[in-house]
Amino acid sequence: MRTKSILFGLMVTAVAGLGAVQSWALPGFARDTKLACVTCHANPAGGAALTPAGKAYLADKKAPAASEAKAAEYVGTNKCKMCHSKEYTSWKTMPHAAAMAGLEKADPKFAADLAAKLKVELKDSPAKTDGCVTCHVVGFHLAGGYPAADSAKTASVTNVGCEACHGPGSLHVAAALADKKSVINRAVGAKLCQGCHTADTSPKFNFDEYLKKGMHAVKTAG
Repeated sequence: MRTKSILFGLMVTAVAGLGAVQSWALPGFARDTKLACVTCHANPAGGAALTPAGKAYLADKKAPAASEAKAAEYVGTNKCKMCHSKEYTSWKTMPHAAAMAGLEKADPKFAADLAAKLKVELKDSPAKTDGCVTCHVVGFHLAGGYPAADSAKTASVTNVGCEACHGPGSLHVAAALADKKSVINRAVGAKLCQGCHTADTSPKFNFDEYLKKGMHAVKTAG
């Protein structure tokens, strides 16, 4: 099925995908360096605005020292839906909400061919291969992300949930109402999406067209 192919197309980019775009724009940098997003990003959940350390890294590619600013951790989609029920209900109808099912049901030949193309070794099924799972879950091997300490939390960070796009949400959850917008990445850009939607996995990916279709319901201004 076309939907299955699209879902699987997201999965094997943890290694290959990081080379396709600037690593500072992706959670992969935090995973590789063990540094929190707030080290390089003005917003602790990520986004385009960079700290001086982030700008320096962008210029010379030398990993910055760890920031003393409070870091955000992943909390899981179940926590997000407590305040964003409309967006959550809408997201549940989208392919991102079934991303892991795409791995589990992927056609073996399709999986093998795409993995070979991207030089990702399938040591087991796609759903048990790190290079595939990364693009189908939230915060793979990052603080609070997938896999979690218990099955309930793991389920909440399985699939391409809210924080896969908007960044780790612990500070957003804890912030006062007036400050919530400043500690979550609301302006998701194309570079983040292209960490998984590479030229190989999503050759027809067009960020502007995807925005028109929407990833979930959007609140009206006011």
